[in-house]
Amino acid sequence: MKRQALEKKDSKNIHHRPSLKWILFSILGISFIYLAIGAYAANKVTQVDPNHPKFDKTPGDYGLEYENIDFLARGDNLRISAWFIPNLDADKALILVHGRNASKQNAISGTFPRLGSELHNAGYAILMLDLRAHGDSEGKGYSFGVYERRDVLGAVDWLMDKGFKPGSIGALGISLGGGAVIGAASEESAIGAVILDSTFADINPLIELKWKEESGLPKFFLPGVYLMNQVIKGYNFKEIKPVNEIKSIPPRPVLILHCLVDEEVNYSHAEQLNAAIPASTLVSFDNCSHAELYRDFPDEYRMTVTSFLAKEFS
Repeated sequence: MKRQALEKKDSKNIHHRPSLKWILFSILGISFIYLAIGAYAANKVTQVDPNHPKFDKTPGDYGLEYENIDFLARGDNLRISAWFIPNLDADKALILVHGRNASKQNAISGTFPRLGSELHNAGYAILMLDLRAHGDSEGKGYSFGVYERRDVLGAVDWLMDKGFKPGSIGALGISLGGGAVIGAASEESAIGAVILDSTFADINPLIELKWKEESGLPKFFLPGVYLMNQVIKGYNFKEIKPVNEIKSIPPRPVLILHCLVDEEVNYSHAEQLNAAIPASTLVSFDNCSHAELYRDFPDEYRMTVTSFLAKEFS
C-alpha cells in the first residue's frame, strides 16, 4: 500500500516536471521569434525614407543641356537612372553620387544640380546618378555602399562606352555615396580621382549609435539583425569598413571633405580615412550640417574641389 502510494507520488512529480521536448520547443520558438525580428529590422533599417524633402531643380535650371539616361549596374544589372551633362570641350568626366535618402535632384537640400553645373563649367562632363532604391532607379533598399558600388561601376562602364579613357573619370561621393565611391575605386582603376564628402570610415559605430532611434529596438536584437542580414542580403555589417578599402586607391589622388561638427558622421571618421592614406588631402568645414557642406559653404566648397581637380586630375 505504501509502495503504491509512493509510485503514485513519483508519477505525479514526473507529470509536472518540464519535459526535454517542451524545453527544446521553447528554445526553438524563442529563437525563431528573435531571428524573425532580426530579419524584419534588417529590412527596415535599410529602406529609403519616402519622406525625405523633395526639390525641383535640374541642370536645365542653370542653363545646361542634359540627357536623362539609364544604364545597368555592373554585376547585378539593376537599372540605374542618371543625368548626363555633356561637355564637348572635356576629355574628363565626373560621376556625382548622392547620399542616403536623397537623389540626384534632392541631395544637399536640392543644390546638387547646381554643384553639377558648376563642375561642368569648370571643364568636365558630368554624370549624376540615382543610387539603387533612390530617385528613379530600381532597387529595394540600400546596403551602406556594399552594392551601391555596382551603380558607380555601371556609370564608369557607360562613360567608357562614350569614349572616356581609363583614368579620365573622377568620382565625388557624399556620405553613403562616398562609401560607394571608395568601394568602386578599390575595384576599378579606371576611376582616376576620388572626392569624399561626409563619408564614414566604419559603418558599425554609426549603426550602434543610431540603432534604437532608427529601429525602435534594444541593442539586444542587433546580433540577430547582423546574422539575418547576412543570410537574406548576402553581406556582413561588420565588414563594411571603407577605411580598409581606401588603402588600395593610391597613387590616385583623394580629397576628403568633412564638417568638424558633423552630427551624423563624427569628424573622427574623416581623420581615420586620411590616416589610412597619408597622401590624401583633408579639408575641414565648420558650422555646417552632415552632407550639407556645399549648401552651407558653396563658394569655398567649389573652389576646394575645382582646385584639387585642376592640380591632381589634370
